[in-house]
Amino acid sequence: MRKSTEKLMKVTILCSGFGLGFYTPGLLLQAGLRRLGMDTAIHVFENVLPESARLKVDKSRKAYHDNFAVALMSQKVPQDMRHSLDPAAMEVLLNQWIEEDRRYFICLSGHWMYVLEEYRKRREPESVYVDIVYMDSTPSPSWKNLAKHHPHFADGCGETTLFENDKNRVSHYIDIPAVEHIPFEARQSRLFVHGGGWGMGTYREKVGRLEEAGWELDLLLYDQDQPDEQRDSIRYFRMDPQWRTWQRNEAGEHTFPPFGEVKMGEETVYQVGPDYHCMLDRACHAQAIVSKPGGGSLTDSFATATPLIMLEPFGVHEKHNADLWERLGLGMRYETWIGTYGASAQILEEMHRRIVELRSRTPRYIESYVKSIQVPSGMEQGS
Repeated sequence: MRKSTEKLMKVTILCSGFGLGFYTPGLLLQAGLRRLGMDTAIHVFENVLPESARLKVDKSRKAYHDNFAVALMSQKVPQDMRHSLDPAAMEVLLNQWIEEDRRYFICLSGHWMYVLEEYRKRREPESVYVDIVYMDSTPSPSWKNLAKHHPHFADGCGETTLFENDKNRVSHYIDIPAVEHIPFEARQSRLFVHGGGWGMGTYREKVGRLEEAGWELDLLLYDQDQPDEQRDSIRYFRMDPQWRTWQRNEAGEHTFPPFGEVKMGEETVYQVGPDYHCMLDRACHAQAIVSKPGGGSLTDSFATATPLIMLEPFGVHEKHNADLWERLGLGMRYETWIGTYGASAQILEEMHRRIVELRSRTPRYIESYVKSIQVPSGMEQGS
């Protein structure tokens, strides 16, 4: 007899807290799958690392925020994540997957592939279906390092690159229907300025120039950063500094980052969006996002139809992201926007309209994925 749909259709999403661009998209995928009535589970890679490694991630996070040059240098240090895994934590997880007969996986980070490889060894490998989702237009460090040690890591897996540099296209996108789709003319004359999930990059250096150009700003603070001063042209926001991607809430679930507005003399009230990161409430009302061109920022830009004004990239993969977004007319490098276009809103409106048009003819990843697993090859019959 064929196994029940409920048994077959639980999808495990494998995320990483090394950057929000490998974490929040996983939660967006979970929200999309749940809208379609599918059962899901999320795991974050840091939970199969020893506590000492998680503390190291925290130290790196602060160092990269404080000094972008240190962050850029870190990418040149090769990593083999096999040596970082906690064998006991990995064993607990693998036993859980076997007990629950987990078969369907969406993997967002190369760090997970060693765990998946071990899982497949303990089962019939052809009964485990892995779809690798690349969040950048060319391989990010976790995938590059994996390929050096394990060149055939993707054998037997599906592969989806959302933003394809070599084919000059957006192949799929992650739809976020809960976020308002606001036409450009109804948006505020504001820019949303941030440094990605870890607050990296040159975004803080651009604030003065953007103010001089007449823009009002929504500026994201990180950790214990404080507003320079409270002024009418800038609103400040922050993710809860105590929150970590590898934590779960009281219901045992991973959540989007708690997010709130920072006001002088007031306690910040953090909110957790059930279906998306509350940062997107800022992005969808702004006329542009000013940020480094990480995969998470491209995802936000496309889903909210908000053009990306791109700052210095974090490595070669983000440079390729910027190249692609610029070629497609969905974003522009900061220097070009300021120097050639005088920081005008008109070119932002043109890019907004291009995103809306391109999005209307781009497949939604969730729908494509669900169709691909409805009648899995070789699974028609079961005991």
